[in-house]
Amino acid sequence: MRSRGGLVAVVVASVLWGLGGTIASALFEKGADPLEVVAVRTWIALIGLASLMACRRSTSAARTAPGRARVAWRPICGFGLSLAVANACLFLAISRLPVAVALVLQNLAPAFVVAGSAVAMRRPPGWRTVLGLAVALACVAFVVRLPATQLGRIDLAGVGLGLLTAVAVAAFSMYGARAAGVCGALTANVWAFALAAVLWLGYQVPQGMPELFERPGLLFGAVVVGLFGTLVPFLLFSWGTARVGATVGAVTISLEPLFGALLAWEWLGQALTLGQVIGGSC
Repeated sequence: MRSRGGLVAVVVASVLWGLGGTIASALFEKGADPLEVVAVRTWIALIGLASLMACRRSTSAARTAPGRARVAWRPICGFGLSLAVANACLFLAISRLPVAVALVLQNLAPAFVVAGSAVAMRRPPGWRTVLGLAVALACVAFVVRLPATQLGRIDLAGVGLGLLTAVAVAAFSMYGARAAGVCGALTANVWAFALAAVLWLGYQVPQGMPELFERPGLLFGAVVVGLFGTLVPFLLFSWGTARVGATVGAVTISLEPLFGALLAWEWLGQALTLGQVIGGSC
């Protein structure tokens, strides 16, 4: 039952990430700066998580166990740094590559998680894990229409950014699961987002006031992305991976492009091709 609940949490997180990606795509079409959206959603998520933790502590202070109060600083630092890198590199990769290629590169994260787990445990993954990973990546490739992409337009810097995104996603999957297992999903996410928020603040200060603050409509959209495309799914994902493991969590992330494609089809009128339907049905 514990692992089943964790799996449901990770799947719901993937759906919400797809929702956030769809809304973000609409914001970018209206002229929003991708990095500003990433910064704003990080700050919004931090405010929400910190508020939730403050309320939780005020209502259950007497029940707080000493072991749960300690903070796993090493995995949390890894969680926060990889979180910031993953978000930044994904949007930078999309700015240089076709979106399909960038998404597929991001979803190579399970391969890095499996490889990292195999090295750490000094044993190869089971054939079922390898087969499931291969099928998931193949389906993602069809959903994002990779076979129809003109690969001749790809530049090495963009590919490097996409691969770095995958490495960062794999890293925050492992670090997030480890940190949540020690100090709880909420505490782990608060400190990780606090670190990421400080990094984004350091980036934004030299740039001046974000343009999003001068465009209320786009700012509202960024807040929605922060709440429902960042705050809730990251908390669910961290809680879920602490119960099902980083490998299962990262493989389930491969569903994000599927949900994003379905939502874009429904809301933005981006029709699915036969290849995408076949990939999604897998």
